[in-house]
Amino acid sequence: MNFKSDNIVGIHPQIMESILAANQGSEPSYGNDSYSQRLQEKFSEVFETQVSVYLTSTGTAANSLALSALTPPFGAIYCHDHAHINTDECGAPELFAHGAKLVPIQGLHGKLQAPAIKEHISAARALRPHISYPSTISISQATEFGTIYRLDELQALAELATCYGLNMHMDGARFTNSLVTLGCTPAEASWKAGIDVMSFGATKNGAMAAEAIVFFNQALAQDFDYRHKRGGQLISKARFFACQFLAYFENDLWLKNAQHANKMALLLAGIFKSQGYTLAHLVEANELFVQLSKKVAAYLTGKGGGFYEWGGPDSGLYRFVTSCFTSEAELDILDSCLKQMPKL
Repeated sequence: MNFKSDNIVGIHPQIMESILAANQGSEPSYGNDSYSQRLQEKFSEVFETQVSVYLTSTGTAANSLALSALTPPFGAIYCHDHAHINTDECGAPELFAHGAKLVPIQGLHGKLQAPAIKEHISAARALRPHISYPSTISISQATEFGTIYRLDELQALAELATCYGLNMHMDGARFTNSLVTLGCTPAEASWKAGIDVMSFGATKNGAMAAEAIVFFNQALAQDFDYRHKRGGQLISKARFFACQFLAYFENDLWLKNAQHANKMALLLAGIFKSQGYTLAHLVEANELFVQLSKKVAAYLTGKGGGFYEWGGPDSGLYRFVTSCFTSEAELDILDSCLKQMPKL
């Protein structure tokens, strides 16, 4: 019953097999191997447009390097106040962008709204050069609360960005989970909706360590190879990262994994709701946030349940995350625990 994160589970067997298969013979280093070359073509095929792809070992590196290509040192990056880049990356985006400033903005259910961003842009323009220059909008898809931007919401933000000359970045650590819910093509959920650059994650969805920076706007990729190298992310044995993505896309494994994780989240949400517990947000990907008393949380922990308290010690909010490995048996155990729980 470990629902702490989708990072805690193992590697999907098909991806593990791809690593073992790549561990034969020799290949050129630093991304010049046959796996990495095929991967560039595969990403362009998946997204139905020519893209430039750079592999990284962590999501933090992917986000930080991507934002450094979009934002000058005197620039502002508008993000949700709960965005991973603002709360969980130890200032790395600002470090890699050489001092660019994250501007956190509140928004319901983890989503940015165009009017709120516009207010910040107007204020910055009115007080130039005293406030950081409006440069980039960064969104998380799915959001940190497991909610999903619909295509019209993405397009509204993109229209604002175009109007004011800003770039659009997507933190896609759980992009695949959002994609299967939206039911659209990868192209429609990314560059066709106005995204310039995406941090594309596979680690949370069955890979070992597979993160990528995907440039849809080729002009922004100029000289990025230098940023990539200088940021310590030009991987020597890149084939072992590229092969994971190739296996990830093969026979739609990435979509099947996300569909399973999302399905488990919906079933888990149903269990809590059937027992009278309140969910703080819609369950649209593979995360859910449940209101529990401390006594109930302690009881479930004592029964072997794993999950995180969220929003501070007195919020009463707890996060549960499902993955491509979550089983219905785990959900049944949790359901039984709730049903057999003594009055607390």
